[in-house]
Amino acid sequence: MQRFKGTIGRICLSLISLIITLSLAEAVLRAIDYDAFFDLNNGRALFLQPSQNSDVKYELVPGSSGYSWKIQVEINAQGHRGQMASPGAYAGFRTIVLGDSITFGNFLPVEATYAHQMQVMLDKSASEYEILNFGIGGYDILQDVALMKYRGLTYKPDLVLVGFCLNDVGIAGQNLQYIERVQQYASNPILSTSRLAQFVVQKVDRKRIALWMEQKNTLEVFAKDYQGRIAPIADDEQDLRTLMSRLPEEYPSNWYKSELKVGRLRYAFEQLATMAENEKFSVVVLIFPWLVGNADVYPHQVAHEIVRLESDRVGFDVVDVVQDFLATGMENLRINEGDAVHPNEKGHRIVAEKMVRYVRDVRQVNFIKEH
Repeated sequence: MQRFKGTIGRICLSLISLIITLSLAEAVLRAIDYDAFFDLNNGRALFLQPSQNSDVKYELVPGSSGYSWKIQVEINAQGHRGQMASPGAYAGFRTIVLGDSITFGNFLPVEATYAHQMQVMLDKSASEYEILNFGIGGYDILQDVALMKYRGLTYKPDLVLVGFCLNDVGIAGQNLQYIERVQQYASNPILSTSRLAQFVVQKVDRKRIALWMEQKNTLEVFAKDYQGRIAPIADDEQDLRTLMSRLPEEYPSNWYKSELKVGRLRYAFEQLATMAENEKFSVVVLIFPWLVGNADVYPHQVAHEIVRLESDRVGFDVVDVVQDFLATGMENLRINEGDAVHPNEKGHRIVAEKMVRYVRDVRQVNFIKEH
């Protein structure tokens, strides 16, 4: 009996110690104003919402504003960043810019984005131009095209500019999963009040979401998720297959080894080409380089060539700024030292200058054709 009482006493003491430890941890987290969901949220719950369109998946919240991605962000009433536009035909030359976080301008004020810089440069011209930025962080190529059909066609563009990041060929965006997690936490009475519970769950969810993205890019899951939206690649397409055989194992080039991923890129381009033909607009694919390498060795050149080949196949123009970036120095164009994806304001300016020349040339060609 005495031993039993001693065991009970030790258990009670352990429980009391645990409760005190947890309470102290909760108090410390509150004292330092710890926000366990800051990285999970990071503007996603404020600026992004699930979409009714299954291919779009999520979209920007019209009229939202606040501080996120280390900048002040404003989303206009039409649901994109930057200037609004009147639906229907435009008297001048209208360009819709599609893309992911590079085009949207994560970590940059709107004035620094290449779409805005293009508008400023073109405003100096006597002719009228309009640049609409439809970029949304985390989008891949199929989402870009789906958004164009879902939201973009109403604006009757003359040109659609696809800001293509090399990882757009696969699934690189986790935003929808983060949005759903944040919404779940807000509705859970424990997670919405306990900082300690938030701390634990956030650590678990970070790993869970990273695993989710890895699984989504496995061949089996990718094939199942995009059944019917992967165009075939014929056995005798020697140019493409030769390029695919030359790809390095380094990410994101290694994604282009997959016929499924390249086939989905082809499908998306074919869908956009059909839209372009029906709606009478031109398409240009702007390829953003990975911010690595130097003038002697750039490891992802073959991936660029595959994107160009697929663009040529459906009649899209291509603008590639890799040589312009290499001439300046890839590391000099990073938004921060550890980010090999997002160019800084200088990188956006290089892009804007090159695209302005292209847009003026396209408008001139269109004018000659019309007259």
